[in-house]
Amino acid sequence: MQTLGSVAALCAAVREDAEVEAERTLAAAWTPPAPPPAPAGPAGNRERETRLAAARRAAAELIAHEDWLDARGALEDREAWLRRAAEEGRRRLTAPEAAPARRARLERLAAEALAALPPGPLDLLLAPEDLPLFAADRGASLRVIADPTVAPGGCLARSRDGAVSCDNGIEARARRFEPAWRSALGRLYRT
Repeated sequence: MQTLGSVAALCAAVREDAEVEAERTLAAAWTPPAPPPAPAGPAGNRERETRLAAARRAAAELIAHEDWLDARGALEDREAWLRRAAEEGRRRLTAPEAAPARRARLERLAAEALAALPPGPLDLLLAPEDLPLFAADRGASLRVIADPTVAPGGCLARSRDGAVSCDNGIEARARRFEPAWRSALGRLYRT
């Protein structure tokens, strides 16, 4: 991402441009009165003040609009950067890896999912290609089942009656931890 300077510097430059435009608008709005044979009186002054007030309002609106556009652009840039960082993280998490590393990650995810459920007979659903990586003998209270609806690299733990479940797949974890990862990436973006 190419930076064009700090947001504060950009805002200051836009404000300077807006002030110059406001001065031009004020200068255009005010025309020196033709020398009247007699003083213009209160009516002429009121008209001038009205035009000046309108020019000041227009300048303030222009500055506010520019500030809004700057803030909106900065927010859109930040959100685009966060999306790219999250997509790269998902790509790395779903990239093929050696069986020992994949097994260790799968064991961690399964342990987290099972710990989130109340004790009792449980089912652990894995992607069919992950089933050989998971140790077969887990006791009578846990069945390990291949399920094609589970994404590779993740798991779904549920009670046998189906009343309680914990999806610990990559997408579900990304949704669950979104506030934390967005906050962490936001801190990185500012540095």
